Amino acid sequence: MIKSQHIITLLLCTLILLGCKKDEPIPCQETGTENCENIQNVKHFFYFKVGSYWVYEEETSGDLDTVYVTEASENHSNYDFDVRMYSSYQDFYYHFWPEYSPVPGTSESGIVCETCVFVQRSKYRPGVAVYQAKCFMFIPELGLSQSNYNSLISNNKVITEQIDSSFFNGVLQFERTIKMHELNTVMEGYQPTDHYFSENVGLSRKELIDSNQVWNLVDYYIEP
Repeated sequence: MIKSQHIITLLLCTLILLGCKKDEPIPCQETGTENCENIQNVKHFFYFKVGSYWVYEEETSGDLDTVYVTEASENHSNYDFDVRMYSSYQDFYYHFWPEYSPVPGTSESGIVCETCVFVQRSKYRPGVAVYQAKCFMFIPELGLSQSNYNSLISNNKVITEQIDSSFFNGVLQFERTIKMHELNTVMEGYQPTDHYFSENVGLSRKELIDSNQVWNLVDYYIEP
């Protein structure tokens, strides 16, 4: 009798465990998709604390631009963050924040295997609002594009053009770097641009195509 009770108990426990497994997220390696990571990793490209700064040098003119964080906050439990930076050369602020677009298999926290976060960027100074548009997509997927409408080019878009596991820029080497190409960037004077966003560093290079300007990161400090 006791042995029968043990068998029944074991069967019940097995059924409960199987039922729980059905409700758990499917690990990325079982979905057939290798492009999976924690949704909070989007912060590695844009969320930096007050005290962080970057120094950029334009290749031809030698002009310098120091950019530093003026405000920063994040939600420690999900993808959300809010960062504002000031460019001394341009005398403008840049504001970065993410927008979550749910698709099947994604959530606001944990591992995701689909592109579901779109980083917005705006440029402004007190009394002057230049523009607002998408500048980055996470998870990065080569060739993925998103519309960024403006009055000059109705089909304007930003494209994930290149993904490098490491990136050399002069004497500096960076970790995973995503090159974002936009056909017509209002915030940079209505011209095609390339922005290189490096993990744990932020913007490492900016190319203004029509202006023949290339701004390289030459020095930086990331507040821990």
